[in-house]
Amino acid sequence: MTGWRLGWLVAPQRFKRDIEKLAQNLFISPSAPAQHAALAAFLPETIALLETRRAEFKARRDYLLPALRRMGFRIAAEPRGAFYLYADCSRITPDSEAFARELIEKPGVAITPGLDFGANAPQRHVRFAYTVARDKLEEGVARMARYLGN
Repeated sequence: MTGWRLGWLVAPQRFKRDIEKLAQNLFISPSAPAQHAALAAFLPETIALLETRRAEFKARRDYLLPALRRMGFRIAAEPRGAFYLYADCSRITPDSEAFARELIEKPGVAITPGLDFGANAPQRHVRFAYTVARDKLEEGVARMARYLGN
C-alpha cells in the first residue's frame, strides 16, 4: 500500500532469515491504522471496487495505445499493470523535453519527457499517464492529434 509502508515480499526460502534480519533493523511493526487498512483491502467490497478501477485503467490504456501509435509514437512495451505509457517520440521530435514543453504551451496537453525516467535515450521518449477520466483523455488526444496534424 503506497505510503503506508505495508506489504509482503516473495523470495526464495534460502533468503528468508537474511530478509528477516534486515527487516528487524528497518522497522519494528506497521502502525495499527495501516494494519486495519490492510485487512480492509481484502474485503469483498474492496476487491470489487479495485476490479472496477482495474477495468477502467485497462479501458483507458486500450484507448490511448492505438491513438498514440496512429500519431506516430512507438510503444515497445505495452503496460500490463501500470497507468502510463512510455513512448518513443523520435518520429515526431528529436527532443522530448522541448516537445513536452511545446505540448503544454500550445495545445495544452501535459506529458513528461523521458529524462525523468532513466538513461535509455531519454531525449527520444515521453511518458503519457492515463490517470485522468476517459473524457479528459479523449480531449487530450484530440488536441494533440490536431496539433500534430493527424
